[in-house]
Amino acid sequence: MNVLILEDEPLIAQGLEREVRAHFGARLSNLVLHDNVEQAQAALRQHEYDLLLLDLHLHGADGYDLLRQAGSASFQTIIVSAHAERSITAFEFGVLDFVAKPFSRERLHKALQRYTGRHTETASLAVKKRGALEWIAMADIDHVQADGHYSNIVLRSGEQCFHDLAIDKLMALLPPHFLRVHRSYIVNSLGFKRLQIAAGGKYALDTQTSTGIPVSRSSYPALKQRLLG
Repeated sequence: MNVLILEDEPLIAQGLEREVRAHFGARLSNLVLHDNVEQAQAALRQHEYDLLLLDLHLHGADGYDLLRQAGSASFQTIIVSAHAERSITAFEFGVLDFVAKPFSRERLHKALQRYTGRHTETASLAVKKRGALEWIAMADIDHVQADGHYSNIVLRSGEQCFHDLAIDKLMALLPPHFLRVHRSYIVNSLGFKRLQIAAGGKYALDTQTSTGIPVSRSSYPALKQRLLG
């Protein structure tokens, strides 16, 4: 995997590099350090990265500008910043975690584990609750419903959470067992229970928590195969 660290304080950058190498070990193919937004932008244009560790204040520049310009880039981001009051903004970009400076080794490795967890089915997702960020386990999600430019996440417990990302962008953060069954719905396939077939070619899905989730005609063949398989 390829990791980019954007940090303008040399001692902190060295510490991040040391802990990233310790956490990923032989899985780490390439690790690059930069201390300004322009260098990082050039690096992201030239190479594909899997993970970005990003400071927010970089010689007067705003680290969030890098994420704005990156748009729908495929890398995941962990914010490492002394400005904890800006964590809500981080939520809008779907970052994996926000690590406040000064941080402990344990706290940083917990954040790195959030990335590792995306590939071991133990990942979590940041959601907004009571004006703060909280993390929920992917396994606890039943389905996601589009809500305009935002998304409503329904948990297996029946609780609902709000996410600032539109459903298209949120889909990119979810593990492979989450399926887009309708333009307005994503469902955790591990909770599938029943596929309803009504007259007129209308389909609906029941999970262990919810009933009547719409299924589009284009999604029906793949969904049927998944249920039979």
